[in-house]
Amino acid sequence: MFQTKSLKVNSAINIIKTILSIIFPLITFPYASRVLGVNGIGKVDYANSVANYFVLFAELGITTYTIREGAKIRDNKEKLNQLCSEIVIISSISTVIAYMGLVLCSFLPVFNGYQELLLLFGTTMLFNLIGINWIFNIFEDYIYITVRTFAFQLLALIALFVFVRTKTDYMIYAGLVVLSNVGSNVFNIFYGKRYIKLFGRKHYELKKHMKPILIIFGMSVASQIYLNMDTTMIGAIKGDAEVGLYSAAVKINRTLGTLISSACAVLIPRLSYYIKQGMKEEYREVIYNAVNYIMGMAIPCAFGFVLLSPELITIFSGVEFGGSVPIMRILSPNIILSVINGFLVFQVFVPFDRETDTLSSTVVGAVVNMILNFILIFSYGAKGAAVATVIAEGTVYVILSIKMKEFYRDESLYGELWKYFTAGLGMFAVGLLIGALKLGIILNIIVTVLLCVAVYFMILIVLKAKLVCSIREIIKR
Repeated sequence: MFQTKSLKVNSAINIIKTILSIIFPLITFPYASRVLGVNGIGKVDYANSVANYFVLFAELGITTYTIREGAKIRDNKEKLNQLCSEIVIISSISTVIAYMGLVLCSFLPVFNGYQELLLLFGTTMLFNLIGINWIFNIFEDYIYITVRTFAFQLLALIALFVFVRTKTDYMIYAGLVVLSNVGSNVFNIFYGKRYIKLFGRKHYELKKHMKPILIIFGMSVASQIYLNMDTTMIGAIKGDAEVGLYSAAVKINRTLGTLISSACAVLIPRLSYYIKQGMKEEYREVIYNAVNYIMGMAIPCAFGFVLLSPELITIFSGVEFGGSVPIMRILSPNIILSVINGFLVFQVFVPFDRETDTLSSTVVGAVVNMILNFILIFSYGAKGAAVATVIAEGTVYVILSIKMKEFYRDESLYGELWKYFTAGLGMFAVGLLIGALKLGIILNIIVTVLLCVAVYFMILIVLKAKLVCSIREIIKR
């Protein structure tokens, strides 16, 4: 039923999928921000941030839990069909409750003027229900996911340029965001039949799934608090314009973090399988290589963000968003922290069934973020929210690292870290010199990227970093 696929191939395909997902906002956001303006973008993103809480409730912790448990029994068709049927029932119940809650919430006076946007973004949870995307992750069918995602993003891109023409077209833009993200899920109803057969059983055991699902859900809620709470609080305290500035910086920051993480996102089913089968060495090797990849990519990107923030904001959002530059620079360390935190949670803690530990760490991070947001947003606006986000992510990393020692120790895991920071500092110094030349936006980006990348990898070669050695071996082969 299942043929083991190459992790390198899976990672490459998922990177392609992520790049395609990144290209869409990189093209659409600069266009939309110029057409809709700061207020229009802020209005859409504020409504989206509120709707995401209900989408989160609808999803519970189902996706992560099902991928982990399904990977363990994917060779047993009957058990897998039983599991998936039970999960769909649980998901249907949570989705109905969540959407009804969103409808009621949309009538509150505080959301006056946002009701249509809230209900539109709420349809995401309905698409997620019929999408059963977790089944394709269990069987590592990333080619299908990539092809269908690209098709709908291309359709949405064409529609954007055709239909979004004035500041009043923010509803159309919001609809296209939904279409590009989850519209392709309608095809999953038919394609998923090749893997599973839902329902048709006499007994369903829903109760046994609830505890781990709710623990993962709690973890997701805490994570979303410091992913979305800042936007929500900025909107409530400072207004749509400040949300627009913050969103411009956050979108670029998270886009790059998502790209770096994409190669590791395919590891959950494989690592869960290794642990289930007691394959410790295979697990350790994958984890070590993944950490080196993450740090080797995230550290230079963080330095690059500090160097090129003015140019990137001008290109992707326009001169009107110049206030986003200091926010983007403050958020630069978050590229490293958010990526490594996500890796530790989903590639280390989840496969070892340590959801309780991740829940406690993310709850602490969420509380820290919320308190700091209340303190800093009133005085510093979006800049204060950026500071709160970085401190919260740093807090989560410290707690995760301490807890990880209780069940997984590998002294060599961060052995190469100093090499990446040394190379990052070297390229940063070169970037500052290039910036002093005042070359102009496009030329400065090209020269900075080319020279800084060259300097970064030259230093890693001198330091004999294993990441570079691995890349050289791949090129040779």
